[in-house]
Amino acid sequence: MKLSVIIVNYNVRAYLEQCLRTVQEAMKGIAGDVYVVDNLSTDGSVEMVREKFPQVKLIANTENVGFSRANNQAIRESDAEYVVLLNPDTVVGEDVFQKVIAFMDANPKAGGLGVKMIDGTGTFLPESKRGLPTPAVAFYKIIGLTRMFPRSKVFGRYHLGHLPENEKARIEILSGACMFLRKATLDKVGLLDESFFMYGEDIDLSYRITLGGYDNWYFPDARIIHYKGESTKKSSVNYVFVFYNAMAIFAKKHFTRRRTDFFSLLINGSIYLSAAGAIVARFFRRALLPMLDFGLMFLLGWSYSAYLGNGSSAHDPLGMGMVVATLVALMALTGAYDRPVRLLNVAKGMVLWLLFFTLRRSMAGMPGAWYVDLIAVAVIAVAPITARVVMHLLRFRGYSLRSLDLKRVLAIGSAEENKHALDLLWQTHFGLGRQRQMSLEEGSSPKAAEEIRRRIRKHDIDEVVFCAKDLRWANIIDLMEQLRPTGVMFKIAQPAREFIIGPNSIESLNDLFIMERYAVNSSAGRRSKRILDLALVAVLGLTMPVVLLLVKDRAGFIRNWWAVLQRRMTWVGYGPLVESPLKLPSLKRGVLDPTGGKGPQDPLTLHRANVTYAKDYKAWTDLQAVWAGLPDLGR
Repeated sequence: MKLSVIIVNYNVRAYLEQCLRTVQEAMKGIAGDVYVVDNLSTDGSVEMVREKFPQVKLIANTENVGFSRANNQAIRESDAEYVVLLNPDTVVGEDVFQKVIAFMDANPKAGGLGVKMIDGTGTFLPESKRGLPTPAVAFYKIIGLTRMFPRSKVFGRYHLGHLPENEKARIEILSGACMFLRKATLDKVGLLDESFFMYGEDIDLSYRITLGGYDNWYFPDARIIHYKGESTKKSSVNYVFVFYNAMAIFAKKHFTRRRTDFFSLLINGSIYLSAAGAIVARFFRRALLPMLDFGLMFLLGWSYSAYLGNGSSAHDPLGMGMVVATLVALMALTGAYDRPVRLLNVAKGMVLWLLFFTLRRSMAGMPGAWYVDLIAVAVIAVAPITARVVMHLLRFRGYSLRSLDLKRVLAIGSAEENKHALDLLWQTHFGLGRQRQMSLEEGSSPKAAEEIRRRIRKHDIDEVVFCAKDLRWANIIDLMEQLRPTGVMFKIAQPAREFIIGPNSIESLNDLFIMERYAVNSSAGRRSKRILDLALVAVLGLTMPVVLLLVKDRAGFIRNWWAVLQRRMTWVGYGPLVESPLKLPSLKRGVLDPTGGKGPQDPLTLHRANVTYAKDYKAWTDLQAVWAGLPDLGR
């Protein structure tokens, strides 16, 4: 047997199915087998493999044994000349395995090999080729010199940035997302070290391959898509701890005591620096627009007060600051800082501010007419509105004023497959904007990328959908890489017409896309839900003597009331969740379900109620549920 493909899976069912379809095509003409090792997934992955890929050798673990141990399980069973360790969130071109086997056969000293990887946007992934993370290399990466000088032979060694991405080269470290390994090499140097639960095991094995006298190669003639991080988000603090702790294990195993101590110091420092950096970056991402609004409106307000000539506000920066801060707070309340940006939300905040100060002026018996406040609002409103328009015109990422609810889509494939893809997107997006199609002949022509690029510009396309039933996987990968500079979203409609996969989305009729604008986990949804929770806490608190006469469990009601106030619970949450591939947005545990406990309680109906609640949240639903379930607020 020539090749064994080994895929370790954990809760990425749709990506796994796509991966297995591409592997099926790439294995044609090759004597080999495919292993899926599942680490106790709960999303139906095991059942999907048994039903749709009966020829796959499935190892269904009863616990999550980690990446290294799971791969070793399949490697020990394999009797192939080569094995490839492949992540489930990858797409393999039809020619990848043939090309790699031919290269490995021609280079008997090649013990391991990595291919060229791009992500779901067509961007080259630098981890396709890496250097050994010695303390010096790690130090350059941690302090930022690697990012500043990515192509330097000294500072850019972590990703070997000095090596061209389209030329074959000997490298030191392979990526665990796609590692081709000679079985004879593994018999000599050993399998993956199981002390690495996740991350670091690929570095350790790659290093041992070179210590064993073999070469590791970067082979860009073979290309794959790696969606990268579907089960682990690399910006999370948890990832920082897991990854750098894996580096500590590697250092302790391979470096001398003195170098290990230095490496450990670097690792501990990098953990805290990375965590602090993530917190600071998150703060500035969220606070940038409010801070910009505050500064601009303060300057305009100051200038306007000086122009009026009364001098009071003009010479009272604290008073002016309080006025503008109140306006920023009211704008935040009305969603002026939500994404996507909407000028209507800014206007709502301005109207609230006008009402607030007009009422305050009236109650305080202050002189002046209401139109003075109106003019002030009009003057100050110029700042945030102008700032957003300018950011939109300059194409600042995330600050577009165009609504993306009705996306403009270009589908590429046969007329029949295009229609199915657009119909599915129409339902999962709750409608589409412009819909354009490109024929299979045009999408497969040598000038396909040029024509697609022209249509993207002409029709201002947001998404390009490739129909995988018609187009070759290798062709899709090639087009995504060529079209990366366009900035559009790439998605792949699966041959079975069940779902469409993008970099951060899975869309199917059974897995409805949750619209950000209306979803319960959108900025507006979270804000409305929390405000309503607190309003109900206040109302129920003021009427508690009466409410205690109505609820069935008085002590339970008081506990729930206090838990909602502390944000440990919400008045209305999901009902009992049934097993489903659909992952609903997370919510605090609810006192009541969306029906108030009064609707049909069969699992399917409750599941539909949960999905509807998640994708189309309205505060009115919570009010109805609380009113209907008032006696059960203590449960």
